[in-house]
Amino acid sequence: MSGARRVGKVKVKKKCCRSTPRCKSCPVVVMLKIREKAAKKAAKAAKQERKKEKKKGKKKTAA
Repeated sequence: MSGARRVGKVKVKKKCCRSTPRCKSCPVVVMLKIREKAAKKAAKAAKQERKKEKKKGKKKTAA
């Protein structure tokens, strides 16, 4: 098997060619995109959790 792997639809290169701007299949770019996606997902989950906690607090005070 070659060094390439797939992340979504993008075939990731084994080694970065260090050109500017970096290509979409560059491992550096792919890694940054994955981190960005994970951060957005975590932020969304945290927002939903805060919303859920806020709802629980309102029910306790109303009862």
